[in-house]
Amino acid sequence: MSKLSILLLEDNPIIAQRFQQIFEGWQKAGQIISCETLADAVETIQNHPVDLLVADLNLPDGSGVDAISLLSEQQPDAQAIVISALSYRSLVFRAIRAGAVGYLLKDDDSLEIIQACEGVLAGTSPMTASIARMMIDAVQEEETPAKIENPLTPREQEVLSAIARGYTYKEVAKLYEISASTVPVHIRNIYRKLQVNNRAQAAYEAKQQGFIEA
Repeated sequence: MSKLSILLLEDNPIIAQRFQQIFEGWQKAGQIISCETLADAVETIQNHPVDLLVADLNLPDGSGVDAISLLSEQQPDAQAIVISALSYRSLVFRAIRAGAVGYLLKDDDSLEIIQACEGVLAGTSPMTASIARMMIDAVQEEETPAKIENPLTPREQEVLSAIARGYTYKEVAKLYEISASTVPVHIRNIYRKLQVNNRAQAAYEAKQQGFIEA
């Protein structure tokens, strides 16, 4: 396997030097280019082949997300991983949408950079545990059906609940002390609002939606 061309995007000189030393000890690493600004990273991406981008996001002249996006556009076979102190949801999602396949936090006690990069090359997406949980929570929130507003009036709910329990129209009228001729009116309104054609369908839909007790 040919050696990897690695682009380090980190504006903190101390951290950048530490990352540089770590990658110099990695047998798969070839050329290692270190940049402290977005401008330098953009120039590198435009003029040099990059196999792996390791990017911070908070830079003095912009966001590392822009470097990730540019790399995805110009060198689609390259891989990008974020190592940042920032973890708010909107930024994490921006980075992933831009093309990042991993997201690690600098304060993660279990941070293993080479292990994470090996995972990226193997097709996995290494993430700090809190970031992975954030992603799961976001997906679950998106897939949770929105609660449907109950279109039935309180009286219609009472009438439908009684009908669902087997009461006749006459018994419903007596139960709620309303005119016998009023019950069919409520029933028609219920059918229209729930878009059903009979009492069985009405009862089922109302129970499914939580409009009446099951």
